[in-house]
Parts: sequence; structure tokens; C-alpha cells
Amino acid sequence: MSARLPLSAAQAGVWVAQQLDPGDRSFNVAEFCEIRGDLQPALFERAVREIVSEAEALRARFGIDELGLGQFITDPADWSMRHVDVSGEADPSGAAHRRMTAELAREFDMETGPVFSSVLFRVGPELFYWYRAAHHVAVDGFALSLIAGRVADIYTELVTGRPRRQLPPPSLRDVVEDDARYQSSAEFERDREFWLERLAGLRGPVSLVDWKPSGNRDSIRTGRQLLPEQVDRLRALARRAQATWPEVVIAAVAVHLHRATGERDVLMGLPVSGRVNPMLRCVPSMLTNAVPLRLAIDPGATLSSVIRHTAGELELAREHQRYPQERLLRELPAIPDSRRQFGVDVNIMAFNYSFSYAGCQSVTRNLRSGPVEDLTVNVYDRLDGSGLRIEFDGNAGLYGPTELAEQLDRFVELLGRWSAEAADRTIGALQGPSHEP
Repeated sequence: MSARLPLSAAQAGVWVAQQLDPGDRSFNVAEFCEIRGDLQPALFERAVREIVSEAEALRARFGIDELGLGQFITDPADWSMRHVDVSGEADPSGAAHRRMTAELAREFDMETGPVFSSVLFRVGPELFYWYRAAHHVAVDGFALSLIAGRVADIYTELVTGRPRRQLPPPSLRDVVEDDARYQSSAEFERDREFWLERLAGLRGPVSLVDWKPSGNRDSIRTGRQLLPEQVDRLRALARRAQATWPEVVIAAVAVHLHRATGERDVLMGLPVSGRVNPMLRCVPSMLTNAVPLRLAIDPGATLSSVIRHTAGELELAREHQRYPQERLLRELPAIPDSRRQFGVDVNIMAFNYSFSYAGCQSVTRNLRSGPVEDLTVNVYDRLDGSGLRIEFDGNAGLYGPTELAEQLDRFVELLGRWSAEAADRTIGALQGPSHEP
């Protein structure tokens, strides 16, 4: 037996994009937990199997029937979790990472399912890597975090007897029905009018490279950790500018693009959760959207004014965050048909990345958060006082490892010159020696 549901607008966009390029594996989203302690694999699998039974999105398959495109929620009996022991390898961690990289390239058959995979690697006597991945048509990064938190809660109850949190049953039907109501609402039309007016006269996205359609959206990654004292300076600057640290970082990305290209009309993409309805924030699903962020960067403006300008535009963008990215891209004359995104994306992920599995502590590492058409700037705050992690994901057809690392170095260098004391200086004075793209 299976239940049939329509797709949300976000899901439909992913499904169509995958049909246009069946070999594209960039829609596989994945992360892994590094878990330290005396983890009990059999009970851990029981916890994972329970969340698979509980979360309808993990049991969905997708296809077309007499009613059109739909998702069909199936029985989880044929789902299995894999256990891989690499502890005897010469380099156990390296062996696990190689296997996870290979897993990222696997195909999720949307029509037959399953669209979710889970592997528990034993890396050492008290070290495990829990790898989980899914096709983006089913879940997004926020949903993967929900799944990890729920598994931690269930596993802790199985081991210790401590009662788990009582949550309302997650309903995928609620997600798609809420989305359908929005699509036919006056709010939908207001959002459309807002974006078309806000983006009137746009010349197009800004890129650090001579952008052209790439053969695929596979990506390469390089990253840096900002130390707590560096983050403290950014937070102090944010307070001086009456803003938040994410607004400071997003403003810095815009200035970095301006600095590299000379463009003053900067367009970027901002991934958003799409979970405006609080009732949907506990349902693993695919709701994420991307909205355009258009910023005017004047070298004569002060740093504080640029940050406040960014904060104001972000607030407006979030108010209209539900309008589907794919639809807006088709409606904007300045966006070429070959573009599926708004240029460089800035992805701020400030939610819990650490869970306790019955006392076994964990740290989550992202492996892939979705397709990269140009460049994605990922900023992770694990909320544990360790600072910020900044990672540049560059489209492999546009960026080489050296070029991507140089762009990250320049961006971190730019952030390093920003402080509360510099808030009243102009952007031009703060930039230092210019760099050619």
C-alpha cells in the first residue's frame, strides 16, 4: 500500500532539473556525524529504522501516473542500513572518507526508491562515522539536521530509558497542502509583484569567473576556520552597525564580488528554509528555496551603511521568500535561459550540528548541500563556541583548486580587516590593494 501526494513547488523544480540531466549527481545531499564513544550499532540501527518509518519523505518515490506528477509513500520494509568496519585499515579515517565519496556518486532512483541511504562506519574502538544522504527532491539540509536530532533522541531512549521528546506526528501532507494554498493565494501574487519590481533594470548575475554554462554542476571545495576571536570581532562590528553577524558576512561577500569585478549592482542568491509556517519546522521534507539578493555597493559608502543596507534587503527578501526560484528565473529578462541560479549563493547554516547519542558526543560535517552552478559560500556556525567555518564550493567546470583557494584567501583577508573600529571608514578605504578576478 502507498499514499499518493503531489509535489511541493521546490520538489517539482528539483524533479524537472534531474529529468533534464539524468546523469547529474549534484542533487545528492549528504553529511556525516563523527561520533565518539561506546556506540551500540544494533540499537543505533533501530533508531535510524524508526526515523525512516516515521519520516514519510524518506520513503517516497516519484513518478507520473494518470493524475500527473506525484510522490508515493511506500512501506519501509525493504530499506536496510549498512555497517562498514574500516578500523583495520592502515588509514581508517581516509578509508571511510573514500567510501563516502564513492557513495556520493551513487544514483538514487527516484521512481523506484529508496531516495535515502545510511551507512555506519566503525573507524576505531570508540569512533564511528554516520553517513546519511538523500536525493534533494526528498529532503533539504534543514531536514537532514532534523533527522539527526531525532535519531539521537530515539537512540538515547533505547540506551538509557530517558523518555524522548513528544512531537506531533510529522505529516508530509501538511507540507504539500500548505504549499498548494500558498501557490493559489494573494500572497503568492504579491510576492511575484515584489520581486519583479525589485529586480527591474537588472543587468544579470555577478561572477568571479568568466561564467558560462558548465557541463555539470559537480563541485570542488576548500574551507577555512575562523577562530573565536575573529568571530568576536565580527560580532562587535555587527553590534556597532545594529545588525547580526550573518548580515555582516553576507555584506562581505557582496563587497568581495564588487572588489573583484568592479560591479556596483551586485546580485547574489540566498538559500532560505521556506518554513514560514512554524508547524512545518519539525517535518523532514524538501522546502528550501533560493531568493535573489540585490545590493548596491558604493566604494564611498561607509562599512556600517553597507551592512545596514544588506540587513534591510535581507529582511525584505525573507518576507517574500516563498516565491519559487525556478519561476522567478524564467520571468526575469536579465537572467539567460542557461542560468538556473542567481549567481553566487551565500548559504548561512546556523543551527545545531552537535548531538549527544546517549552520552556519545558528535560533530556533523557537511559533504554536499546541493548543486553548484557558479560558487556557493557556505558559512557554518555549530553553536558550540568553536568559531565559524567558511567553505567555498566552486563549480568544477569553472574553478580549479588553486583559483578557488585564492578566492577564499582573499575573502578571509577582507573579513580580517573588518572590525568595529573600521565601521565608519569607507568601503574603498577598507579594501586595500585590488585583485583582478
